[in-house]
Amino acid sequence: MFDNYIGLCTRHPLQCLPVFITILPIIILLKRKAYISKPYLILLIFLIFKLAIDLIMFHLAAHRTNNLLFYNISIPVSYTLLAGMFIYKLDSPIFKKLVALSIVLFALFSIWDMMRVNPDMNDSHNHSMVPYASTIQCILMILWILLYFYEIMVSMKIPNLFNSTFFWICCGFLLYYSSFVFIAPVLHYTEKWTNPLSIGFAANISYIFEIFYLLAISVGLFNFEKQHYAKY
Repeated sequence: MFDNYIGLCTRHPLQCLPVFITILPIIILLKRKAYISKPYLILLIFLIFKLAIDLIMFHLAAHRTNNLLFYNISIPVSYTLLAGMFIYKLDSPIFKKLVALSIVLFALFSIWDMMRVNPDMNDSHNHSMVPYASTIQCILMILWILLYFYEIMVSMKIPNLFNSTFFWICCGFLLYYSSFVFIAPVLHYTEKWTNPLSIGFAANISYIFEIFYLLAISVGLFNFEKQHYAKY
């Protein structure tokens, strides 16, 4: 069994590295007790969910089994959790309602997108990646992050951005989703279990930026202070 895992890590180190780096921000978040703040409690749930899905996909890939079903399922769940943080972090009631509405609509769209491209959901071996949901998730997340940046720039409520936990988190996610939005549209054609389309090193870009955003989250959480969590 371990030979399969080691072999997968050897063949695809960039794809496997983010799986284990995810443990770092979880440890820091727990150690700093950032979960006392609701946005970071949601972030903790997201990181644990991400780690669980990544480990399942890692296990299936090591045993040469189609794991795309779990990726498709993770899209609406991940978006629900990440967008949920902005309901607490955005100040405008209108923006909060838009985020909440987007969560419901995106969940319904993701389910439709998955079932449309996979009419036989019982056929897990030939399961395909959703063609549109990943791209729309990127666009929505970029939108909420930019709105958050707009609000903090206008209000000047954070005296030092580099000491702000959520600023670091947003910077990490902005880098990730800004890069992934250009790759997501082609993943439906490249990430197939049979006859995949190769796009070379470009396929690794999202994994590189995934590492960056996990490290950025870790830096932000390291700056977390319980007595000032409401500011951050």
